[in-house]
Amino acid sequence: MPAVDGVKVTGDFDAEPTITIAQQQQPPTTTEISVVVRGPGVPLRKGDLAVVDDVGRTWRSSDTFEDSYVMGHAPDAFPVGSSALALPGLIQALVNVPVGSRVLVVIPPNDGFGATSGVPSGVSHTDTAVIVFDIIGSYPSDAGSHGKTVSAGGGGLPTVSGPADAEPDISIPKTPPPTKLSVTTLVQGTGPAVSQGQLVVVQYVGEIWATGTVFDSSWRRHLPAPVPIGSGALIPGLDTGLVGVKVGSRVLIVAPPVEGYGSSGAPQAGITASDTLVFVVDVLGSYNS
Repeated sequence: MPAVDGVKVTGDFDAEPTITIAQQQQPPTTTEISVVVRGPGVPLRKGDLAVVDDVGRTWRSSDTFEDSYVMGHAPDAFPVGSSALALPGLIQALVNVPVGSRVLVVIPPNDGFGATSGVPSGVSHTDTAVIVFDIIGSYPSDAGSHGKTVSAGGGGLPTVSGPADAEPDISIPKTPPPTKLSVTTLVQGTGPAVSQGQLVVVQYVGEIWATGTVFDSSWRRHLPAPVPIGSGALIPGLDTGLVGVKVGSRVLIVAPPVEGYGSSGAPQAGITASDTLVFVVDVLGSYNS
């Protein structure tokens, strides 16, 4: 793709880029996309989950409204080609671009901030957005575990069956659940172990032990989920249970109420204060902040 007139991007891939804009140059009136560095990976498809590092500024100011390279910031993750993206100009920006690429996207107000109800601090609805994406990962809707099967559960725990590229089947025994957090490796991956503070991409399904009801499933949304580990954003059983799990693995996690939603439960999901939860989680990738 051709370069965007008046914009220069320098620096190495997956290191914070420098964006220089010639102020005498007028911004474009339609969204412009330039692949600054074309990577060697698989091209992103509509519906994939993309994991990116990114820096965003406006045409008029070098102040950034987005910068995942700041220490402590995790990469961003979003569905490619989705109307759920904050700026309409981003919907098609990364489609067919390979992983490992650096992409410059310049979005005028009518396709960007002027088409949204809210804008970041220091940005106006009339600003042109200038964003650089480094694509560091992608996951299709059917991404699953990829390793050696070492267990199917059982022995007082649920039994898990099914292929790696689909929602697993969980058979919960008609016995009382364990009273302590249980983590069982079903498929042993060979990737790095998950550590606290990382962004981890997973597929998962969650059921209620007492009823066998599925209360949440990334498989049914047809999109892997990016989750922060060790930040308190997840229930305790997942926040601690996924630490140390190797990328590529499938694990069975049984979380008693204290490791789940506690005394308040989660009424919107049909979970009571006394419910033990059963998760099967495929760990697809991990990224440092």
